[in-house]
This record gives sequence, C-alpha cells and structure tokens, in this order.
Amino acid sequence: MSRKIFLNLGLFCLLITNQSLQAQWYNNVPQDLMHVYRVGRDLARAPLDFDRHDWAGVGLTTAGTLALFSVDKCVQSYALDHQSRTGDMIFRLDKYYGNEKTIYYCAGIYGFGLLAGNSEIRRLGLRAAEAVAFSNLLTSFFKSALGRRRPYAGQSNLFFAPLRGGEVYHSLPSGHATASFAFATVLADYKPSWCWRTFWYSSAFVIAGARLYHNKHWISDVFAGGIIGYSFGKFIANYDRREVKSVARLTPEIKLSEIRLVYRFD
Repeated sequence: MSRKIFLNLGLFCLLITNQSLQAQWYNNVPQDLMHVYRVGRDLARAPLDFDRHDWAGVGLTTAGTLALFSVDKCVQSYALDHQSRTGDMIFRLDKYYGNEKTIYYCAGIYGFGLLAGNSEIRRLGLRAAEAVAFSNLLTSFFKSALGRRRPYAGQSNLFFAPLRGGEVYHSLPSGHATASFAFATVLADYKPSWCWRTFWYSSAFVIAGARLYHNKHWISDVFAGGIIGYSFGKFIANYDRREVKSVARLTPEIKLSEIRLVYRFD
C-alpha cells in the first residue's frame, strides 16, 4: 500500500513539474528565440554604426595581433620549457571549458532558470549562449579565411593557407579563447562583486594560457580570440540595457487641469 502511495505521489509530482515546465516553455522560449534573432541581427548591423572610437578599437586589435607575431616563438619556447605536473593539472581545464562543452554550460544555466521559473538565471544562460555562439561564428570565419598553421604543425608562425581547411590550419584566432572570454564576460557582468568578476576573468585567462601551454596556438591567436570573445560578451551583456534606453522617450500627457511632458520607459 505504502509503495503505491509513494508511486502515485511521484507520478503526481512529475505531472506538476511537467505542466510547470510546459508553461515556462510556452511563456518564455518563443520570446527568447526572438531575442536571439534580434541580437544576431544587431550584431550583423553593428559595423554599419561604428564611430571613430569603434574603428580605432578594431585597428588597435589588428595592430596588437600583428605586433605579437614578433614574440610568438619566444612565448612558445617559454611555455614549452616550463612544463610541470602542476601546469598539467591546471591547464587541463581546456578539455572542459572553452570548447564545445561551453555551450552545454550555457544550456544548463538556461534550463535551470527555465525549470525554476527564475527569469534572471534564464536570461543569464541565454546571454551566455548568444555570446559564445555568435563570437565563435566570427572566429570560425577568420580561422577558415586566414588558414594559419598551428604551432605544433611547423616551426614558422607566418605560414598561412587560406581556405585550405583542416584543424591544423585553423589557428588564428583561438576558438577556446573566444568562447571562454565571451562566457566569462557575460557571467562576470551578472554581479558587481570584485571577487565574482575576478574569478570568471581568471578562468578565461587560464584557458588562454592552456592553449599556449599545450602548443595549440600562438600568443597572437590567443590575443585576437580573447578580444573577440570579450567584445561580443560586452555587447550582449549590455544589449537589454541599451534596449531599455532606446525606448525611453518624452511624451506629452494632457489632462483637463494641466499639460506636461512625461519621461516614459516602455
């Protein structure tokens, strides 16, 4: 008898949870998909609205990447000459973070927020997923278009085979650095705590270091990927705040006793 009671109670809880999840799904997922569309559209349009400061940033990133070409091999030698058990333990993190698994973490945050009915957590997961996915689209384009050879495949850091394809020729920019900095930037923005932000940015720097430690990338690859990830993360972390500001406006309000201007947020 008691077994049947517990079984029925379990089925009842499952039914309630399922109904709750379905309600959350229908209420939130369609609008979140629209959010992804709007973010992607505005990211694609963003260069059309760049001002001189934005283009200066692009120029500095390009110049910084090219300047680091001069120290690529020095940094590679340093990383390979300082291998250790401690380094092996710390830098193995790039097997679990900065790669395709990063999007699973975003999905986990989003799913938890959806199931718990917590809109802040759900949106955090959504923003993190958008930052990781969209930044890596740009990184993947440059990887294929530039075709830079990875450091483990040859001595020269100036060997390029544009559009050649294959993992060996997908060195610039670093995808791990892009994903980890995009993810970390969105998560760091969630709380104003100095410790919180230091933790997330430190995790991204560990991944960047791991790519050098494992001889998968040149320092210039990591720099370019990190800047791309950070830039996309910042854009998306601030996206909803900009939307709120954009719909704030002065509107006339007319009453029998007075006429006034009201500053509205819709």
